[in-house]
Order: sequence, then C-alpha cells, then structure tokens
Amino acid sequence: MNKVIGAVTIGQSPRNDLIPEIEEYFLGAKVIQTGALDGLERQEIKELVPDKGDTVLVSKLRDGSWAVMGEQKIVPLLQKCVDMLTAQQVSLIVLLCTGKFADKLHTPVPVIYPQKLLYGIVPALADGKRIGIVNPEAAQIDQCIKNWGEVSDNIAVTSLNPYDTHSDFETAAAEMIRKKADIIVLDCMGYSRKMKSRMEEMTGKPVVLPRTIVARMVGELLE
Repeated sequence: MNKVIGAVTIGQSPRNDLIPEIEEYFLGAKVIQTGALDGLERQEIKELVPDKGDTVLVSKLRDGSWAVMGEQKIVPLLQKCVDMLTAQQVSLIVLLCTGKFADKLHTPVPVIYPQKLLYGIVPALADGKRIGIVNPEAAQIDQCIKNWGEVSDNIAVTSLNPYDTHSDFETAAAEMIRKKADIIVLDCMGYSRKMKSRMEEMTGKPVVLPRTIVARMVGELLE
C-alpha cells in the first residue's frame, strides 16, 4: 500500500480542527483532504438545507461556522469528492462524518464509514447497558433514535453542537446523567478529544470518540 489517505468531509476542507488530532495514527501516510462544500458560495450552501423527511446532516465550514444539509442533496457532491480521490490513486478513503452513507458512495477504493464502525463497536462495548448518544442538532434526534435503535434497544439521546462555542455542555452532560447512560457516544466527527475528556469528567462515564476510533482503524489497515 502506498500510504495515501483520502479524507472527505461533508463540509469544507481542510479540517484543521480534526485531522491534526488524529494524523498520529496514520503512520506517516500522506493525507489528501477534500470537502463536499468546497468552492460553494454561502447561498449555494443554504440551498442544501434538508427537505421534509430527508436525513439532517451537520458539518463545519472553513470560516469556523457550520452548515445544516440534507443527505439527498449532499450525496452527489460527496461522490464527486470520492471520484477525485480515486483518480489520485489513494490507498483508502475516510468519510469524516458519522452519517449513514454506506452503499451510497461508489469507488473501487476501500472506504471507511465511521457509522458502520460505531454501530459495530459501541454495542459490543456497552454489552446490553444503556448507550447515551450525543449528536449535533436537536433536529437529528428522531433519526438518531431510529438509526441507533437498529443496533440497540437501550439508548438515550441528546444534542450538543460541537461547532458552536456557546454550546451548553453542562446541560448535555446532565441530560446523559438524568437518562442514566452507562456509556456515551459523541456521535459526530466534529467532537474533539477535549470534548470527550470534558464529557467524561462531567458524567463519570466512559465516552467513545468517533474520530479516534476511525483513526485507529485506518492505522490498522496501513500497518
């Protein structure tokens, strides 16, 4: 393997809030970043808002703000990113989103889907205990309950925007305690190691961080 990783965000690249925290696991591999919203104007991004019934997605923009998008509108843009990386002969592609994209992106290159890893690993770690799930937007709670309900019948959900510096960590942590979560998942690649540590300190519970779970699996493939 020539150790070139393609990293695709559903927002804008580069993800300087994310890649520097996990590249230590990449064993010196080159990382080529690209984003579904790269090159789009603000108005074009606004037009990607979810239609009724569509899956709600959230990601970071280059200026530090964030965008709320519909899955049906973002998939074609992600496919363009994947096609570009495939043409550059990357060793594998990492999707920097915990959304449910499996089977929606097409390439002969191996694709790491964080959602598939989380849905396999977290229930095994929980071993029947209550899983607390924190996602970025209150509008995502119903779809979160539906999706996680496919792998566990013992879940609790709340929201906390990882990109908003005014997000109320105390309330989210208190909600996880009130709902008696035994293990907590910060269900977005935007949550940082610092946020993981803070949630652990405030709840006294183990916290799973998607970005480091994914990075460790990438390192395993590259080794």
